[in-house]
Amino acid sequence: MSDTLIHVENISKVYGTGDASTIALANVNLTVKRGSWLAIMGPSGHGKSTLLQIMGGLDRPTAGKINLNGTELTALPPNALARARAKEIGFVFQFFNLLPHLTALENIQMALWFGGMASHAGKARALALLDAVGLTGKADFFPGMLSGGQQQRVAIARALANDPNVLLMDEPSGNLDSASEAELLQLLKRLHAQGKTIVMVTHNAAVATHAQQVVRVKDGRIDEADYAH
Repeated sequence: MSDTLIHVENISKVYGTGDASTIALANVNLTVKRGSWLAIMGPSGHGKSTLLQIMGGLDRPTAGKINLNGTELTALPPNALARARAKEIGFVFQFFNLLPHLTALENIQMALWFGGMASHAGKARALALLDAVGLTGKADFFPGMLSGGQQQRVAIARALANDPNVLLMDEPSGNLDSASEAELLQLLKRLHAQGKTIVMVTHNAAVATHAQQVVRVKDGRIDEADYAH
């Protein structure tokens, strides 16, 4: 098994055409090692989230290739790409993106259903994931009954539902207070110690210090890469 989990090769992304075109990414190359924790930093509007979305197959590049765990995502038709995302990737977003009419348990079960797990096994798995993120007893709570930090932990449990190879996180602490941010970082440290690969976009330099590698994106290009630890 290769120690490279994600390889980004000469990725470019252009929105619009002609004089109205905007270059979001320009010939980006990046390698994410299996079991690593990578933080992507940079000014707003310079391509961080676009890069994360392309790495996860949520958006397609204008040019270049994405290889995820031996599969070239850019070569897959839509249905195969959706299956690869469900199997390989767990997404966590700044605004949680929980379904408000479903309970914490049901939000996780929905992800398991998309991953092909039967409902009876899915409930046990979902309850175990809630326990793992410190939300024992919150299974029947709707998102509106939970704090921001608790909602983010449900979102992480949902992202972990199908035991993905990598967590792709876009500003996961952006809507959290200091106490909830600290709880989130402790959870991420535990997950990383258990071998989970994490790629995280963040504006927060203090959050980024917990990563092993920090990549800076500026004007759609990798500006610099250094190792925090």
